[in-house]
Amino acid sequence: MVVSVGGGGMKLVVSNYQGLDVSFSEEGWFNATVAAERFGKRVDKWLGNRETQDYLAVLCEVSNTPKTGYLKTRRGNNGGTWLHPDLAVAFARWLDIRFAIWCDRQIRSIIAGKHPHHDWKLKRHAASSSDKVMKAVLKLQREQVGKETQDHHYSNEARMINFVLVGEFCGLDRNNLNADELDLLAKLEEKNAVLLASGLGYENRKASLLLFAAQLRQGGQLCAA
Repeated sequence: MVVSVGGGGMKLVVSNYQGLDVSFSEEGWFNATVAAERFGKRVDKWLGNRETQDYLAVLCEVSNTPKTGYLKTRRGNNGGTWLHPDLAVAFARWLDIRFAIWCDRQIRSIIAGKHPHHDWKLKRHAASSSDKVMKAVLKLQREQVGKETQDHHYSNEARMINFVLVGEFCGLDRNNLNADELDLLAKLEEKNAVLLASGLGYENRKASLLLFAAQLRQGGQLCAA
């Protein structure tokens, strides 16, 4: 599972390792506290051992970087001790070898821009852009017939799209949608903008969008280039 959430002004990549949600920053930093708890260990024990202290001292020396450049303590949501990529894998190895290999691969893919999270970000951005277009078309169409567009008009369109997407007239936290869901959401918003521009009424648009979504799902066209 890959999701994107905000915490303390930091955007996160949350990947799942054998039922454990492990948080990384988009720069490859790693929440060591949460991982340590899973394996019944403590970060301060690892930081306190001689080998770790020697490694960190030399790392700071050769990179001309203070200790705070490699480990940080955060409070609140996603709080704990966060480790720089140069420390994260060494710490993960102290916890568990298989976990360390998994962490190494996660960090490498995040830094290289090849992690599934990056695809998620693109889909999230696309859904945001299509939402703006849909709202702009709605406003323009109403202006052309002398009608004012209020907040509930935008909400009605959003709830209709959400109904087609998840089967409920409700609000959605887009940050909790996966890449396929975001891709379908963007395509639905784009389609609805076209239908709005054609002057099609609400019920007809809803029926058209339901059919459109079914065709996309059946044809496996989600996340297609």
